[in-house]
Amino acid sequence: MTEHHSKYLTQGLFLLILTLILAGFQGNVKLGNKVLIESLETDSLRYDMFLLEDDNGQPEGYMAEIFTPVCHTNECYPVYVNFYWDLLGNYQKYDVPEGELLTKLDHVPFDVADHDKLQEILSNERSLLKDYKIEELVGGTQTAATNGVDAVTGATLKTIKNEVIYGAVYSCYTLWHLAHGDMAAIAKAYTTENYSGEQLLKFLESGHYPYQYWAIEKVLAKGLEKDDKIAAAMLKILQSDNIFLATHLIKVLPIEVFSSSERQLQLWETFENSQYRLQMDLLDKLNALTLFPEIHSKLLNGLNEANPAQQKKMLAVLQNQSNLNKAEQFLALKYLNEGKWESEMEALLKSQKKLDKKVKKQLNTQNK
Repeated sequence: MTEHHSKYLTQGLFLLILTLILAGFQGNVKLGNKVLIESLETDSLRYDMFLLEDDNGQPEGYMAEIFTPVCHTNECYPVYVNFYWDLLGNYQKYDVPEGELLTKLDHVPFDVADHDKLQEILSNERSLLKDYKIEELVGGTQTAATNGVDAVTGATLKTIKNEVIYGAVYSCYTLWHLAHGDMAAIAKAYTTENYSGEQLLKFLESGHYPYQYWAIEKVLAKGLEKDDKIAAAMLKILQSDNIFLATHLIKVLPIEVFSSSERQLQLWETFENSQYRLQMDLLDKLNALTLFPEIHSKLLNGLNEANPAQQKKMLAVLQNQSNLNKAEQFLALKYLNEGKWESEMEALLKSQKKLDKKVKKQLNTQNK
């Protein structure tokens, strides 16, 4: 190498080192669409963990480039694997870098079926593997030779046989705990520390229920439900097919979200198009609100189509409304005259702050 080239190589290395040092002071190092957020190097594990961004610089998920030794009966071999998580640290998938292999006992490479099985194992966050220590799975050389199953005792194998790959139990155990351990927690913590209002909105609109549950919790903790865009996104969730999420949301949403006529009408529209279980929860929410006349009318008219359990809740909602307009008062009087829900209609009319004179006269006549 000439002195001229040596000089420029030295300058280039100096500038690269200086750049990395400055990046360390200014924040995480960004490499294309990857932001390095965590590195670890020990005798038994090495990884670089990245936040993945889309082309607009918005967070998409996390990945880690991992090296760990996996040992089979006193023999260890290096495993290189990439793991991927969503933005809350939920495991998504893995892949193996080009030129690297996952192998089983006796250095037999994983085939397609093995990779499919490993993905199934790693995707099960409730795997029985979480309940074992590695010492409980790994026996001695003689055990492995006898069973041919990666040094696992026969009794243990019967318990976890559906949780592992024959001949790669240690590998399955090691990789499962990497997928659902500290790195997953680091991913979730990073999102928790760095999320924005825009990120919350995207989570609510994502249709991905773990994101939605998490975002709802953060929105309510910070009082962001008052934001029109956030509130609109949550109301859409009420109309989604996820009955469990919708039921949870209607129970935790503050009544202030439904303080406008427009929002109450949206709530009623949701009621009309919802499953029975959610309808009952929506009626409970209505019971906590001061309703606008449009909703009074819909409740009164809806009584005829409701079943007895729904009628009971609808009547309870109406009992809390003391500002029925003239048309609604006459409809309640009509029901009373027809012998429908007599005690409830009479109590409703008597509770009105401004009872129409004609309604009052007829009500008094009936009570004589």
